[in-house]
Amino acid sequence: DEGPPREIQDVRDNSKDGEYWEALTRVIPERTLKLWDALGAALLEYHKVLTRRSELFSEAAALQRQNS
Repeated sequence: DEGPPREIQDVRDNSKDGEYWEALTRVIPERTLKLWDALGAALLEYHKVLTRRSELFSEAAALQRQNS
């Protein structure tokens, strides 16, 4: 009996690995990334405005209660 066969190790061709990983950095176009950055900044500003508006509304409601 010869025993279990030796496993043959496949040698993977890694010659194009660099190209593959480099290509992955460009999956999302630069233009789209810039658009997303601009939208993110605009949403942060909008959130600040809404937060301030909410604070002012609360203050106005408190003043209304004091005045009645």
